[in-house]
Amino acid sequence: MRGWRTLALNLATGLAVIAAEMAGFLAGVDWAAALGPREALWLIVAVNLANIALRHLTRGPAGWCGRKGKCDEQHAGGGR
Repeated sequence: MRGWRTLALNLATGLAVIAAEMAGFLAGVDWAAALGPREALWLIVAVNLANIALRHLTRGPAGWCGRKGKCDEQHAGGGR
């Protein structure tokens, strides 16, 4: 399993670089001009409602844990 640690480290490093670049790009956007206060409010409400709906609709483990023998119940978070 040592190869997985290398892969995880490289993936984390790559994602950190992408996140830093995206943060810099998004910080340069004039959000007040792009979205008005009313639209921003409704966007936040819609995202929260979608998250609530997904939380109630999905009860199983993550997709990669649903395959036979991939994750045990303790690590899958499905102990409800």
